[in-house]
Amino acid sequence: MFKRIMVAVGGNEDASQTVPVVTALAQAFDSEVLVVHLRLRIVKAISTEEAESIHESFKFGEDVVARLVDAGVRAESDVDSARPENLGQFLIEKADNFGAELIVIGGHHAHGLRDKVFGDMGKTLAHGAHCPLLMMPSEPE
Repeated sequence: MFKRIMVAVGGNEDASQTVPVVTALAQAFDSEVLVVHLRLRIVKAISTEEAESIHESFKFGEDVVARLVDAGVRAESDVDSARPENLGQFLIEKADNFGAELIVIGGHHAHGLRDKVFGDMGKTLAHGAHCPLLMMPSEPE
C-alpha cells in the first residue's frame, strides 16, 4: 500500500507543511516519492507571465527532494510547466504515468475568479484521480 507517492508542491509554504507529512508516510510504507513542481505560465500575445524562472523551479524541486532523501526517503523530482486552468488534469496524468498509489497535494488557493466560482484543481483531482488523494489545508489568504 502506498509504495509510490506523488506529491505536488507549489512553493515554500506548501513544502514546509507537506514534506513532513510525505516523509512520515514514505517512511511508514517504504515508499518511492515523485515530487512534482509545476511552473505556472500564462502566455499572452505580447508577454509570458510566470512566478519563477526555469532555474528557480528546478532548484526548488531539487531542494524538496534533498529534504526527503536526507530523511532516508527514495525521491526524485519532476519540474514542468502548466497553465493554471490545466493543473488538475496535468497532475492526474503525472500520477498515472508514475503509477502513484497516493497523491498528496500541498495547500493551494484558487487562481482567479473562474476557480473561485466554479472550483479549482482540487475538484478535478477529487473526481478524476485513480488513487487516494490527500489534500493539505491551505494557509489563510
